[in-house]
Amino acid sequence: MFFIYQIILTFLLILSPIIIFFRILKNKEDKKRYIEKFSFPSKKRKVGKLIWFHGASVGELLSVIPIIKIYEKKKSIDQILVTSSTLSSSKVFEKYNFKKTIHQFFPIDHLIFTNKFLQYWKPKIAIFIESEIWPCMYQTIYKKNIPIILLNARLTKKTFNKWRKIYFFSKNIFKKIKVAYPQNDETTNYLQNFKISKINQIGNLKFI
Repeated sequence: MFFIYQIILTFLLILSPIIIFFRILKNKEDKKRYIEKFSFPSKKRKVGKLIWFHGASVGELLSVIPIIKIYEKKKSIDQILVTSSTLSSSKVFEKYNFKKTIHQFFPIDHLIFTNKFLQYWKPKIAIFIESEIWPCMYQTIYKKNIPIILLNARLTKKTFNKWRKIYFFSKNIFKKIKVAYPQNDETTNYLQNFKISKINQIGNLKFI
């Protein structure tokens, strides 16, 4: 199944220049920074300990701003990397005067780009927000012995049913999560089905 997933992504890569071009025309991609999605960084990695947060869009990233502010004050952390997929989410951090935190776009979920991304940034921990489950990225992170945290985890019944249709593939992905922090009982039950080793329900960060 993982092999098939890679083949599909490889085919999409062939079409990616056309897709990116039309997305730029529609103002859905940054004209300069779109190359970050191909793991060409536009920011420099500082020497020292780096932690990484990833959220799909604006809402997910805003939910972890209080956590980022805490980490900004920790002397043991030298840099905080935040990634997202949408153009609107990239503008969230412009109004915050962060000293350690930088933003990059999340790379295409293909082994070529996930390997290149992690080789450059070398995070000590990878924190994914809500329902951000990426097979290739998780596989690459796991092989590099980087802990994966699923924070404010959320799975709807519809999403769960989709993952359950490819259960053996899904279980192999989800079991790479070291700790999951679901936001509700429903998600907790769904995650237990995928045999995640450690699950701690903490509630929804958006309402804390």
